[in-house]
Formats: sequence, C-alpha cells, structure tokens
Amino acid sequence: MTAFKLTEVKADIFQIPQSYSLAFSSTADFYAEKGKLAWKVGVIFGQYDELSSQYITSGNVAVLEDHARFIYLLVTKDNMYHKSSYGDVEASLICLRHHMQNHGVHKVAMPRICCGSDGLEWPQIKKMISRIFAQEYNTEIMICNYRPAKITTPRCRFTEQRGNNVSAPDNCAVVHTISADFAMCPGIGVQFNCKNTRVTEQLRQDKHTGNVAVLKDQNRYVYNLVTKERNHERGTYVALFYALIATRDHMRKNGVTKLAIPRLGCGIDRLDWLRVRDILEIVFVEDAVEIRTYAHEPLVSMASRESLHMHCMSCKRAF
Repeated sequence: MTAFKLTEVKADIFQIPQSYSLAFSSTADFYAEKGKLAWKVGVIFGQYDELSSQYITSGNVAVLEDHARFIYLLVTKDNMYHKSSYGDVEASLICLRHHMQNHGVHKVAMPRICCGSDGLEWPQIKKMISRIFAQEYNTEIMICNYRPAKITTPRCRFTEQRGNNVSAPDNCAVVHTISADFAMCPGIGVQFNCKNTRVTEQLRQDKHTGNVAVLKDQNRYVYNLVTKERNHERGTYVALFYALIATRDHMRKNGVTKLAIPRLGCGIDRLDWLRVRDILEIVFVEDAVEIRTYAHEPLVSMASRESLHMHCMSCKRAF
C-alpha cells in the first residue's frame, strides 16, 4: 500500500484522464452564473432531476455516475449569492471521503475548490484536504490549477441556417455523430454513409465513446463524433463534449477553422440544442472558428426499426 498522495498540476480538469473521478464545489440549488466553472459542470454533466431528488444541503456531497467514475458536487453554500465557509467545505470533503471509501474510489481530480469568487485561502484548503485524507492509502487527490484566459466574448462564431451540412462549402470540415460500430440510424448519418463508404477505414481507427474518427474527403476533413457504443443506444452530453474536445485538438494541429455541423444529437438521441450549443461554445471559446449549424427535418419517420426504410436525399439510394 502507498500513502495518500496530493498533487498539483497546471491542467484543464476536463482533460484529465477519465480514470479519475471529478469533484467540484456547488450550490444547494445547483445554479451557477454562465461562464463560471460550476456552470460548465452543469452544462456537461448536469442531471438536474437526479440532483434535485437527492435533497442535498450545505456541507454534503451530491453524486452523479459517469460510466466507471463519479462526478462529485461538494455543496458548500445554499446559492450563488452566498459565500462558502471553511466549515461547509470541511464537512463536504468528509462526505466525499466516506463515499470514496464505500465505493472503492482511489483517484479524484478537483480544482482549487472555493478559492475563486468565494475568497477562501488555498493554503488552508490544502491543509484541510491533507488532514481529512491523511489515513487513506492508495488514494490520490489531483488539484488542477488551471486558469483559462479571461474572454468576455467567445472567439468562435455561429451561423445558423436551414438545410443539411452534407452540401456545405468545400472549405468547411463536416461533423456528425455516430456510434462506435458505425451502424447508420435515421437522419443525416444515412447521407454520410452514402457519400463516404469507407466504414472499414473508420472501424480500423478503433474509436470509442467520447472520441472522434477522422476521414479526409478530398480537400476537407470529416469528423465522426463517437457518442455511443451501439446504434440502438442514446448519445449523451458528456460523450459529445469529449468527442468535441478530440475534434478541437485535431483542428488545432491541422489548421481547420471552419465547421459545418447539424444539430448534434438532437434527432434520434433527443439532446437539447441550446445545451449542445453551450457545449460547443465551451469547447471552442478560445478558438477563432466559424461554426455553421444546419437545421433539417428527418426525411422519413417510421413506426418501428424493423419496418424502417430510408432513402438518401442526395442520390435516392435505399437503406
């Protein structure tokens, strides 16, 4: 067994390996000012119905599951207009420790909790964490001390229009969501299957949920955001966020500055477009990227998957 380990890194907490559970400070009503870290957490991970059903008060911890890890919300004040206290921070950290013990969690990443607008002193919070977890063996708390540039207006630009992104200008990279098995479901993906028949090449990339499979279509890239493992499953906001992060990293390396996207996940997966748009803004806030969003109506809606019969709008090919 190894002793408790407390480390600090200069890294964005959202890009920490997903083997780490995440912990953030929160209010009891789970509301936050737009642009703040707590707001980003709510947009990406927020399951407000589940959180509200936990009836959490200050000094406790709300818990969400994200596949094999947990998202911890340390409730340190009643609402955004109040200030957190050292007592409530300590109580919520003790609750965090108990949950980690009961569920075998050994790695958690968190920011410098309550040391921003709440005005608490980081040296005191750090000592508190060390004291509370001192007897926890094989446990690591990673502190992500990342301060993004202050940007009052996002550098990315949105243009919304009717139609579909299959016919977008050639200087725009094309984006759509897909499952890891690359099976096609009703919607815009059918037309991609028709125009880009290189499924074997995509499968060879062995990309799973939260990643992106990239193809080169003549002079532009096609980004296949993997938001679920199987076609019959439903994509999530978390998977979409991490797939967009992977897409952004590829764009930065290859000088891509224009995207053509449908309303990602807002068809079969039933994601909310306004929340998806917020996720796009979070991901591309520091990038001067032109994002063209296309709204379209599904071509065919059938009663059951067994009786489903679809046609590509581009070439009328049946699927």
